[in-house]
Amino acid sequence: MATKKLTQIARYKIKGELGRGAMGVVYRADDPALGRTVALKTIVVAAEETGGVEYHKRFFLEAKAAGKLTHPNIVTVYDFGEEGEITYMAMELLDGTELRARMQEGAIPTIEAVDIAAQVAEGLGFAHEHGVVHRDIKPGNIMLVGRGQAKIMDFGIARMRASDHKTSTGVVLGTPRFMSPEQVAGQPVDHRSDIFSLGIVLYEMLTRQALFAGDDAAQIMHKISTAEHVTPSRVNPEVTSMVDFVVARALKKDPAVRYQDAYEMAADLRTSLAEMRSRRSAAQKEEGADASLTKTVKLDTAGTRTIAAPAARTIVSDTRLPLSRQFDCSAAVQRVSSPGKKERVLLVRAPRPVALWRRLVSDAGPRALFAAALVAAILGGCIASG
Repeated sequence: MATKKLTQIARYKIKGELGRGAMGVVYRADDPALGRTVALKTIVVAAEETGGVEYHKRFFLEAKAAGKLTHPNIVTVYDFGEEGEITYMAMELLDGTELRARMQEGAIPTIEAVDIAAQVAEGLGFAHEHGVVHRDIKPGNIMLVGRGQAKIMDFGIARMRASDHKTSTGVVLGTPRFMSPEQVAGQPVDHRSDIFSLGIVLYEMLTRQALFAGDDAAQIMHKISTAEHVTPSRVNPEVTSMVDFVVARALKKDPAVRYQDAYEMAADLRTSLAEMRSRRSAAQKEEGADASLTKTVKLDTAGTRTIAAPAARTIVSDTRLPLSRQFDCSAAVQRVSSPGKKERVLLVRAPRPVALWRRLVSDAGPRALFAAALVAAILGGCIASG
């Protein structure tokens, strides 16, 4: 990077630094042409560097592809270009927290973790549809902004940074701990590699454990290729069997049996999210029922006085029968415990025998049978007389 303090790059007026890395600096900058503030990511690639020309070419190809992606879960790229030795990319300025920092602050609730993963999967699905593969999905490249919205950052440049780890053959790889087995082997990767990386991110959000940790890159890569993960629900009891299934399928070593579409993974995560929210709602209702008292009455030995019975738990069911939750027999109990004149007459009167005519008038079944027999008799008489 240039040693002097920059005040302007192309048309962008520098207002301050947002971050600094091995390859360049991210600035807060004003775009006077459109009257908005942007995040201006700058990278210096000297032509004499090994592979510098090829890197420069690929950067612009990928930046052009990323600039076509407009999705709620993907950071928007407004512009890209070069000014002298500086290559820059103007992006949407996000006011939020990196997922990496959020994970370091403490445990992420299970429902929130699944929701974040579902949003990232939807963003990846959109990118893959447009032929863009991220190749470096990790918590540091996911930003959490207002109202729990997740946005994927660094589209189009993550796979090309010279500071990334390389294989012995010199193939550029992503961040080692979040790479797919095919990345580790130096093989060509496609959209399914992003799905594997998202599976790792989801696993670590759910368990707060590093999935493929190691002392060095070689050990990490070996674990990615051979080690199987512990089922998340064994570490976090709040994880449902459906989420276990999603994680297991996303982390398949063979891309052919992994999720083939990020949208499919997102749909399964949304289904899991609905299931967990339903369970949480039912649990909250049950807790509320435990705190409330349902008043019942009992008859004393004289049969005239009511006394309060011990509190009974309100029945809370997970069915879709709301009437079963609203059943209230207190009115019937009150009539039995404190009968009026009419109720006393009905209680002491012997039941009257049911006459045939009363049965036909009050009961639809016998009435229909009698009508059918009568019609048959009339028709039989007509036929016989004819």
